[in-house]
Amino acid sequence: MGGIDRLIAKALSQKIKQKLDEDELKILERELFLEHGMSIKLSIEHFDKLNLVLKNILNLNRKKFENECLNEVIKIQRKGGKYSVRIIDQNLLDSLLVLCGDNETRQMLNCLFENELTIPQILSEAQIPKTSGYRKIENLIINGLIVESGKVLSESKRISKYKCVFDEIKIEMKKNDIVFQGVINEQIYDKSTCIDF
Repeated sequence: MGGIDRLIAKALSQKIKQKLDEDELKILERELFLEHGMSIKLSIEHFDKLNLVLKNILNLNRKKFENECLNEVIKIQRKGGKYSVRIIDQNLLDSLLVLCGDNETRQMLNCLFENELTIPQILSEAQIPKTSGYRKIENLIINGLIVESGKVLSESKRISKYKCVFDEIKIEMKKNDIVFQGVINEQIYDKSTCIDF
């Protein structure tokens, strides 16, 4: 699991559920659970397993179906060695706007655009109190805005380093439209299992 999979997992699983009829959805959920012990949302983070179950049980153009669902959540364009990701799904957009609307969260994300830091380093650099900081970092991890980028040895134990999934975030407000666009590098793109263009 990696890349932007966790970021889009909830929205993409909702699109998949909406596009399948009731019987197909029951079969998919049952097979995912029996074969892999996963929900549809969790299988987005392990897309090969979802792909396999879709291939085995549904009589549809699997690739077309997956792309249709994905294109209702995000739009990706390659720009040089990086990828521009525009958030299309309204619920995902709203949740990202709420996260980025918090000043302390923005300070932490700013620290992680070009750096890989441990949680104590993030809190120190962003000058965030530990009490609220740990909770906000956990929320960023759960929502896929920051991802583990490696481990570092500290006092004879290995602790995780984190990085923002985006190298840059651009939020633009126009009449009747809000654009949330992020830039991801090739490494993050390649780690994503659910985007395959």
